[in-house]
Amino acid sequence: MTNPALPKATAHARQADGRVAGYDGAVTERAEGSGMPGPHDHLADQGRLPDEARPRAADSPDDLQARLERLPSNHPSSPYRDDGSRKPPPPDLARYELPLPGEADSPADPDLSDRPRTAPDGSWDWKDSHLSPDQAQAADRGLAHCREDEGRDADGNYGDHGLTPAMRRIEAQLEHGHLVEDTEKFALKDPDHFKEKLARLIERYPGADPHGLVASIPDGVRYTILFDFDYYTAGVETGRARLEDAGYEHIETKPSWDSDQYKGINSQWREPASGVRFEVQFHTEESWDAKQKTHAAYAKTKAPETSVAEVERLRAYQRHVTAEVRVPTGALGIEPYKKEGR
Repeated sequence: MTNPALPKATAHARQADGRVAGYDGAVTERAEGSGMPGPHDHLADQGRLPDEARPRAADSPDDLQARLERLPSNHPSSPYRDDGSRKPPPPDLARYELPLPGEADSPADPDLSDRPRTAPDGSWDWKDSHLSPDQAQAADRGLAHCREDEGRDADGNYGDHGLTPAMRRIEAQLEHGHLVEDTEKFALKDPDHFKEKLARLIERYPGADPHGLVASIPDGVRYTILFDFDYYTAGVETGRARLEDAGYEHIETKPSWDSDQYKGINSQWREPASGVRFEVQFHTEESWDAKQKTHAAYAKTKAPETSVAEVERLRAYQRHVTAEVRVPTGALGIEPYKKEGR
């Protein structure tokens, strides 16, 4: 039975240019004039040549490369370092943007063209990840528990039960914070990404019970709360207090505002009745925007097939985006937390 009083998904996270943020497949573009250069601005700064005094025909790629080759080695656009060695090519930053909802897969991850496959015996494969029939079944059971705890019924409607309705009630108590737009749409982790995470855990702990590993996955259900910049630090404390007041067990808080790769806070919680873990991220609008822009690059740095040189270029891109994120007053003083025995 649907509760008509339950608030619908709000639109607070919509950016100035109308694009919206999502979890595993949406990018939030920053509005022009915000102070954060976009990828194409960054590349233009690296390769822009002085304007000519008189109009002329555009250079062909070969002509432009020849002109760059003739620049002094200390010129910012020269392809050579001062010692004469060739600089590595700059990353094509456009490759690392996530697609908008409904668009094709991100060009940052061409391996997505290799679709997940479930064999007749129940085994599962995707890219370099594999689950045996028993392991895949353990993942399916874990996902079923996540769906049940998240709160929607078979028709996709919500009542009073479940994590998402509870998070909406917590949201209503936050004066300077709100859940990201489309929270209901992205609260559940994609099943194949859930199985991929289990496959990685099995590689790391080959002798472990797969059911135990499934139970340790913290983001089968996940939420993000955005706080106003000026009230961020106090908002995080209020958010954590409201989660504890709602009866959820606090497992871990990992602040990373001092990181040059990712700024924000990830926290893990446990629903005591079912034992299902879920994740709550605490962000500002700026840090959430940066997280979305660098998500595909981060994922690619973790892929075993990514070369060392490519990892370096991807991390340079992450540093470039993250460097523009302002740190709220007091955020660096937020202490990490981990429940004993976890």
